[in-house]
Amino acid sequence: MAQPDRRLVPIVSLDIVGYSRLVERSERQTLRLVQRVYDRLISRTIGAAGGKVFKTMGDGLLAEFNSVVAAVQWTADLQRQIHERKIHAPGGEMFQVRAGIVLADVLVAGNDLYGSGINLAVRVQSHSPAGGMCITKWMYQYLDGTIELPFVDMGPTELKNISKTVRIYAWHPAGLTRPQQPESPPPPPPSNRPSVVVLPFDNLSGEADQSYFADAVVEEITATLSRVKDFFVIARNSAFTYKGRAGIDIRQIGRDLGVRYVVEGSVRRVGERVRITAQLVETEAGSHIWSNKIDGAVADLFDLQDRMAAEVASAIQPSIRRAEVERARKKRPETLAAYDLVMRSLPHLWSHSPDDNREAIALLTRALALEPHYGLAAALAAWAHGQQVAYNWTTDFAAERRTAGALVETASQHVADDPTALTALASAMMMLGGDVRQAVAFADRALELDPNHAWAWMRRGWGHVYLGTPEEGLAAFERSARLSPMDPFAFNVHLGMGLASFAAGRPQQAIDWAQRAMSERPGLTWPHRDLAVYFAHHGDLAAARDALQRFQHAHPDVSLASIGDGLRFMYPSLLARYLQGLQLAGLQ
Repeated sequence: MAQPDRRLVPIVSLDIVGYSRLVERSERQTLRLVQRVYDRLISRTIGAAGGKVFKTMGDGLLAEFNSVVAAVQWTADLQRQIHERKIHAPGGEMFQVRAGIVLADVLVAGNDLYGSGINLAVRVQSHSPAGGMCITKWMYQYLDGTIELPFVDMGPTELKNISKTVRIYAWHPAGLTRPQQPESPPPPPPSNRPSVVVLPFDNLSGEADQSYFADAVVEEITATLSRVKDFFVIARNSAFTYKGRAGIDIRQIGRDLGVRYVVEGSVRRVGERVRITAQLVETEAGSHIWSNKIDGAVADLFDLQDRMAAEVASAIQPSIRRAEVERARKKRPETLAAYDLVMRSLPHLWSHSPDDNREAIALLTRALALEPHYGLAAALAAWAHGQQVAYNWTTDFAAERRTAGALVETASQHVADDPTALTALASAMMMLGGDVRQAVAFADRALELDPNHAWAWMRRGWGHVYLGTPEEGLAAFERSARLSPMDPFAFNVHLGMGLASFAAGRPQQAIDWAQRAMSERPGLTWPHRDLAVYFAHHGDLAAARDALQRFQHAHPDVSLASIGDGLRFMYPSLLARYLQGLQLAGLQ
């Protein structure tokens, strides 16, 4: 068997100062700035200096060089360029990078490099002054007389997970006059959305060289979660500094990184089998919220990584959402921000009852009073008003549609690339009798941004039923159910599968799905309307009349005309069959 390819190379670790803070201020501006710096100052010059980037992590990168002198000289030139250009980042602060350089014995795996020396480079970099670089004592001695850079001796320094202190030397283009302690990062700013970090997974395989399996899994999960806009994901490079640490205090990580949630796990390889485990932990109390494991063959490693990433993303989304709702509930009413009000509204929206829906509208109205351009709040409020119409919870459809129309306009301008807001907007447009094709396009856009968004798959399912393609709707509902079987919307998926089955000409299946949904959510009244239709077309008029009476008990003023108006988003032949079923059940 061929031995792994190893080589001794200088490794440069670069990290953007305050990246999480900059992204929180303006994600788009920060990403554009980082890409511009990379294109103009790094990718154009590094090759000529004998260097090559082998890993990028959002807030930094790792590069190898064929010469110690070249690595230090190129890094110094880069820092001088950034310093002299005085590049401003979002919020007005100066854009700065930290750099660390070590000579590392690395393992080569394809286009990537692994080994403890790479971890050392990251940890040395974390002690660099903002805008400068740090190197080890051995590097400093090797450079003696070959390069004119005024390095300052920082003295023996303790590095994370390094048993012995390491003497490091620092340089800055503006000069350093005395040894400096590593800068304490400013406390993370208050976030208007929850934040999560995916820690390096433990390698339980018994072979150090297998750690790249675990690293690859973490990178895939981090990339997948980064598409979820419901929460902020800490970049991979920041999480990498915790690699290999035993007995990590989750609460301390929460304070260090300003995160509310941590994903941790392990990868165990035995022969040709791999087991990947992951769990979600809340950092304030260190409590476990969710955990799971996946087993598979080494030959299917990439599929395993994809499966675990999808599992983690689809499970974490509702898990964090429930935790955030609980956080908002515990806050005093006078301290609630717009985000908290949105979180408080969600259980009321999920309840599918007229009283709860009105409470959700009140909470979302308060949120919009605090932040008039809050796209998610506007989209959810429009959806809530749409429910008033679709479920016959109001007699004034025109007023609800006027209010919702203004909210749809606000949401359309401000949802940006938020999959949840796009899905809520799609829901609102469908229920208000708007352009269903455009609504499905919004749901599809949400899925382009986050392919594991269970609610977007559900909404896509409803849209295709309304458009007359029920089999495609069923496929979307099934995808939603697989992604998030414990989601609060699971019962609505089953109601959708009922309508899809009815649209496809299978009323008995429609009855089964509707009854299952109602057993999952006792107290629902409006699905009796669906059951009346399905029983009528199945030929059981007694059961149809009973279901209609149950529906009318909660909606005494309903009529065939009002239901037709409320459901005008259905394609004509489906709506005609639906109303025919109600008429057969006795509705006038």
